[in-house]
Amino acid sequence: MDDRFSPEPPAVVRLPQYTRADHEEILGPADDPYGVAHIELSWLTKDIHFGIRAADGRLVAHAGLVPIPLTVGGTDLEAIGVGGVAVAPDRRGAGLAQAVVRAALGHARTLGHRRALLFCHPPLAVLYRRLGFREVAEEVTVEQPEGRLAVMPLRTMWASLAEGAGWPEGPVRLRSLPM
Repeated sequence: MDDRFSPEPPAVVRLPQYTRADHEEILGPADDPYGVAHIELSWLTKDIHFGIRAADGRLVAHAGLVPIPLTVGGTDLEAIGVGGVAVAPDRRGAGLAQAVVRAALGHARTLGHRRALLFCHPPLAVLYRRLGFREVAEEVTVEQPEGRLAVMPLRTMWASLAEGAGWPEGPVRLRSLPM
């Protein structure tokens, strides 16, 4: 049965882990499925994973979370980093990315996180705006191995996860690898 456009909302589940095999189950064995290899950055592994399985059991969507330390305009804060968002090419356009990211953000709220942060290619910003994310206007630097700092070339977006959780003005420094 083709369940891509089922009237039932997709069931999002917490995954105990997310392996390379899981990633390839969604996106295939591509060398650079996110189109970021040319950026030459090192990335954090996510700690918490959510996924959607098709009726046949195949993993077709994923979103990962990891707590990240930030300094924004001189203010230290923590956010939950959202990354590894993936939807199988044959399942795109059915709302799976929105469903899996919403579930991940809902979980982040239960953990007490007040803000979420993600990096994306500019064409994907529309999707994340629908989920309440807003663009960070300031330059964002991220830590890299050997103490190197790099300017993040992808679009940086944030979302409030709690009442009154705004975004401070000023430059942003991710005090870890990007997610």
